Amino acid sequence: MVRHRRHLHQNPEVGIDLPDTHQYVVEQLQTWGLAPEFHPSAGISVLIPGAVRTMTPMVFRADMDALAVQENPDIPFRSARDGAMHACGHDLHTATLLGLAEDLVDRPTDRDVVVVFQPGEESHRGATKVLEHKNLQLKSAEAFAVHVNAVMPTGSIGYSRGTFMAYGDWFLLDIHGPGGHASSPERAGNPVRAGSQFVEELVSIAQELSIPGGRVVATVTEFLSGNTVNVIPTYGSLRGTMRSVTESQREELHTRMHELCKRLAGLNNMEISLSITTGYPAVISEPDFMSAFLGAVEREGLGDRLEEMEHPNMVMEDFSYFLHRWPGAMVYVGAAVGENPSFNHSAGAQFDEDAMKTSFAVFRSLAPAAESNGKG
Repeated sequence: MVRHRRHLHQNPEVGIDLPDTHQYVVEQLQTWGLAPEFHPSAGISVLIPGAVRTMTPMVFRADMDALAVQENPDIPFRSARDGAMHACGHDLHTATLLGLAEDLVDRPTDRDVVVVFQPGEESHRGATKVLEHKNLQLKSAEAFAVHVNAVMPTGSIGYSRGTFMAYGDWFLLDIHGPGGHASSPERAGNPVRAGSQFVEELVSIAQELSIPGGRVVATVTEFLSGNTVNVIPTYGSLRGTMRSVTESQREELHTRMHELCKRLAGLNNMEISLSITTGYPAVISEPDFMSAFLGAVEREGLGDRLEEMEHPNMVMEDFSYFLHRWPGAMVYVGAAVGENPSFNHSAGAQFDEDAMKTSFAVFRSLAPAAESNGKG
């Protein structure tokens, strides 16, 4: 798994089209006599038959895409591609499932297992494309995935009995005005001022909608306006993302944002338009599956590593689409490197490769070797 991880880390690809990554994964699977289903820009899946074909199959998923981030840590296997980095640990996910697939060939479990390698998790809804695979046209199944966490202690397992990750959406704000001379701000609405008011009030709205155990987060990540020092610009744009724990919070946030834009437009005598793109559903772990999972992990001797989360994480993840089709869960596996404070998506993020041992053991706890193998 370490070998796979380091190869993938050195050769990151961003987005939905990952030709080199797809080729590498397919070749590895074929080496073990497997026949993967592959679709360009839609991932890879492979069925590994179990000993008892009538049992409910399991679907194990790993994402493969990297981020458009320039890597900071100077490690021997750092990214060889400028502007691309496995800053979210997807290289560990893919490497772990490659190791698991090889082991399942040697030591099959009772149930059929479909191992899935998905592109485009980062804002491309890659899950919706890979779920069209023939291997995944299953009337019943259970779905499971892990996600490494760069700031949790290595080997720890973070879980939730309900909402694990948040609903997520994106927004775009366009501000238009007449512009004018910087010496006469009273003559022209200023998109910089209007945009700044939006930023401040959006934070307040998110705080008002938050409840114990159910945060709302609204973050502006891009603000573009102006190109010279003495001219009030005619245009400004802001982009960002919103996260919520409940559907009602999500709907109320959307309503309040539209109301805010209407009020700011009148206050500043400018045209302000807001468009919201619906993002991913929440990742919600099915309670009965989670109870079975916790029992399996404890039988594997990992019970002391379990940590129940106090509240959902505000990250969003398109594994939610798998959990809309079948019951299942996602958990965190800690991968912190020393005292490094950098969380996932940071240019300074690092992930302890020992986390793959825990991830592998967690998957295997759900798919133990069949008794008929004499190795169960």
